[in-house]
Amino acid sequence: MKMTSPYNPSIVAFNGAPNEMIEEARKQLQQLLILQGFSMEQLATAEYIYFISGGSEQQAIRLLKHGTLNLLVAGSGNNAWASATEVKAYATQHSFQAQLIAVYADDFAEQLRQWLRVKQAFDNLSGQRLGLIGKVSEWLVASSPESSLLRQRFGIELVELDYDRLPDYLTNEPDPQFIEAFPKNTIQPSALASISGFLKQTLTNYKLDALTLQCFRMVRERSVTACLPVALLNFNGIPAGCEGDLISIAGIMFLKALTGDIAWMANMVRVNQDSILLAHCTAPLQYAGKHAVTSHYETDLSAALQAELNFEKVTLLRMNEQMNKAFLAIGNVIQRPKYADACRTQIEVSISKSSRNHLINNPLGNHHLVLPGDYFDIIQKALLSKGFEIIT
Repeated sequence: MKMTSPYNPSIVAFNGAPNEMIEEARKQLQQLLILQGFSMEQLATAEYIYFISGGSEQQAIRLLKHGTLNLLVAGSGNNAWASATEVKAYATQHSFQAQLIAVYADDFAEQLRQWLRVKQAFDNLSGQRLGLIGKVSEWLVASSPESSLLRQRFGIELVELDYDRLPDYLTNEPDPQFIEAFPKNTIQPSALASISGFLKQTLTNYKLDALTLQCFRMVRERSVTACLPVALLNFNGIPAGCEGDLISIAGIMFLKALTGDIAWMANMVRVNQDSILLAHCTAPLQYAGKHAVTSHYETDLSAALQAELNFEKVTLLRMNEQMNKAFLAIGNVIQRPKYADACRTQIEVSISKSSRNHLINNPLGNHHLVLPGDYFDIIQKALLSKGFEIIT
């Protein structure tokens, strides 16, 4: 018998289990979670299958869904865990994503809270539309996954947009928010405000949730950059990236869905004995304690963002092109330099010896995502649920 309560777990038990048994199990779980800090709203929206006895396997497999993470919750009494284990094996054999969570674990409530967050993130990410304006930059030889892989892994739909079929980015109505955000900028203020308006209009016209663009084409053709407009989109909470890097923008979308924050996409400039230098000519504007507008590093043209990022502890992420491996590490910002031979926004981050060795001997690519704070555990959970191999 299955009962879906207002508190939303689908409770499964042996055939013929009395309603009183099911209701008592529901109440006990509810009380436990409330004591551990769950609100009534969280209880009402949480979706998982709760095993309260053996003999519940057939009921449970009918509840499994493709395209989402199925959470299987069970205690150790009445053969509930045995039943959940059998169902987890069935889910794996039949390509359902599923995760077992033990009620008897000391950190059960926290584990359930994190897995619910992972599930919600992937549910939110599924069906999001990513715009690629232009092509992937030719130097990104390890950062261009097939569109089918983006859809399969994260449910992201890639929308490829040809520059030649889009309006001229320099004739777009200037974006007033851009002018307000950079009031002291004297480098091509009108042109850059038009690019900002062009990017926002493209998001609206094509119903996009995120975008990345072949920004160096703008530099080559019109001597303008998109560094500041991208920084502003990030400030608005919109995943936006440059160089057409699909792996990085997919990662930014994933991290936004999981944590609510926008990651910074940065070049790996160098690996030292116990630290790394990261740099790029744009960054999410919300992280810039102070900033200046200067020229773009590689071309010395147009405008770039030189930001003093207010990061302390950071989480680093890089996925490979096949989207089955991920480098994940925690570091501490030890310096915010302004070297002349690197992109304008820079941080030096201390990392572990194992992370350093990986970045030298087996890097997954150049661009790494930098997220302020320690999100290692939940990112690891999320990627493992998708079958990623985690490298630290």
